[in-house]
Amino acid sequence: MAHDQVVDGHIVHIVQQQEVREQSHLARELQKRGFELPQATLSRRLKKLNVVKVGGAYKVLAQPTAVLPQVLSIKKSDFGFLVLHTHPGNANSLAYYFDQKYVAYHENENADSHLLGTIAGDDTVLMLLKNAESADKVLALLRADFPYLQGDVT
Repeated sequence: MAHDQVVDGHIVHIVQQQEVREQSHLARELQKRGFELPQATLSRRLKKLNVVKVGGAYKVLAQPTAVLPQVLSIKKSDFGFLVLHTHPGNANSLAYYFDQKYVAYHENENADSHLLGTIAGDDTVLMLLKNAESADKVLALLRADFPYLQGDVT
């Protein structure tokens, strides 16, 4: 997955979680997450994502498909690790997303997410947790981002 799709995921998330009335506000929020987008580029991305101004605030008209790669399975260890499997070539994008959204070195609303960092292979993401007890908290965050992950974790 390309960098653009990660940015798209952040744009959709911001618009869904906050009242965004101006593109400049959205640009500032993206900048806080490490993304610098010129206004013209941001405008094109909003159009591509079906994000439009409704009643003075930006809304997602139709959720874009495949903003983030699919998580195929999750395995939990007894030592403070989660192992996520995805399709080949997608692990790096997932790891980047989790690092940007949940790792505590970013000053965001999820700074105490219990996730220390990630390591990505081709189709596998290793999530390093604060401790073994953090697994359930991180799993709840994952299920919020990926609602289809309601099954058992092995």
